[in-house]
Amino acid sequence: MLTARLAAIILLAATVATAQDDVRTPLRTPVKVKQGMLNVPALSPLWLLPEHAAKYNVQIETVMFQRFADARTALASGDLDLTAFGPQDISLGLGQGARSMVGVAGVGSGNDCLIVRKGEDVTQWSALRDKAIGVGAGSISWLKFAASAQENGLAYPKLKIVNIVGGGGNYLKALQAKEIDLAVVWQPFCAQGIVDGFAQYPTIDHNRSKTVGGLISVLAVNRGFMEKNRDATQRLVVAYLDVLKVATADQQRWAKIYAEKAGLPLPVAVESIRITTLDPTLPLESIKRISKFLSDNGVIARDVSADLAGSYTFDFLSRATGKSPAELGLNK
Repeated sequence: MLTARLAAIILLAATVATAQDDVRTPLRTPVKVKQGMLNVPALSPLWLLPEHAAKYNVQIETVMFQRFADARTALASGDLDLTAFGPQDISLGLGQGARSMVGVAGVGSGNDCLIVRKGEDVTQWSALRDKAIGVGAGSISWLKFAASAQENGLAYPKLKIVNIVGGGGNYLKALQAKEIDLAVVWQPFCAQGIVDGFAQYPTIDHNRSKTVGGLISVLAVNRGFMEKNRDATQRLVVAYLDVLKVATADQQRWAKIYAEKAGLPLPVAVESIRITTLDPTLPLESIKRISKFLSDNGVIARDVSADLAGSYTFDFLSRATGKSPAELGLNK
């Protein structure tokens, strides 16, 4: 005869299994979704999302954007239902009074990168005092760099900062022209410099900041869409996890998708994703530290870290994985 405790364990396992089956059941009626998309290496697996979401009766229309900021504006206004953008974007939105965006999953780490001219390695952070550094203030790569510089004893305002306007190609031009000695940029631009033979990664790495961490992006939904379509949102998160598994298992396919969609040579795409790790966990404490860093450095007018709990949810990710919020990054 089963003991009460064993019976409870069996019942719990059956309940979890049933819940997992439920989230993979196609919706009874189709739901249409507008998804914002950007040509970023870590986000390129999301080109597969319409195919995988269709299995659950979710029909996705993809809308292209050039910048995270533009995708953020569209999601906040309800012009988009779903997009991935920087881990700082919900905080930036909150700083402007926008509470209509909800983070539902992480994307991974890596992607942001530093490059120097080939043969001119930077092995210590202290060496940056004499270097001209190209940045795009407000980008997640800049956040990682500024936080890392402070953590390594550098006074950021005293560094020789050169603000680069426009796309990542301008960083490469400035590096080649010796207008800057180090570029704080993101893929595929580092990969382009490396494949073309004039650049290299320095020894220092800003993806290891204790304050900001290496997080690339978060997957977010419009709050109104989420509240009206919780079952569809759940299927989107399930399909998203399926997509990450496909890309992780077949990185050559991932690189080919990125090369095709971004119009890049395959070697550049391969190098772009080489330092990128896909991971759906959502390190909320790290995102709170990002928010505080933004306010401390005047990027947003006030510290919104206390408001973030209401702008992120682990509900969908937890149901899709069978893991607790703590296991999925609540306290990390």
